[in-house]
Amino acid sequence: MFDAFRKMFSVAKPVSGADGERDMAIAIAALLVEAAVADDHYAENERALIDRLLEKEFSVAAADVSSIRAEAERQQKEAVDLYRFIRIAKSLAPAEKVKLVESLWRIILSDNEKHSWEDMLVRRVCGLLHVDDVDSGLARQRVQKEIGN
Repeated sequence: MFDAFRKMFSVAKPVSGADGERDMAIAIAALLVEAAVADDHYAENERALIDRLLEKEFSVAAADVSSIRAEAERQQKEAVDLYRFIRIAKSLAPAEKVKLVESLWRIILSDNEKHSWEDMLVRRVCGLLHVDDVDSGLARQRVQKEIGN
């Protein structure tokens, strides 16, 4: 029992090596999945977008994308909060954190509908990752401009 508490409250270890890279990819994918399911609708086009973002923006090998997303979907579904994913993503460089926020906006705006709980998700992730409102707003504007929204 105490081991479970110790694991739950342990300090995050730096992500490194092949296992660390996979853990990082799963954490990023889980946050993207969370953005996709925030409106209670998880469509195939959102899955495909997550796959493209993982490969293009986060350098996940094409051969690994499907398994990473599947594992992220499983973990996201079992998670009671975002902490396990945020804890890993905190080790991203500041520019990569902004890229993650931009990717969250891509997922959220991909269906041309925006819900208040999706905004809340981005604000919460930004707060936990220490991405300020200005950077989040600029990321959103870049995505809106790119998709013509």
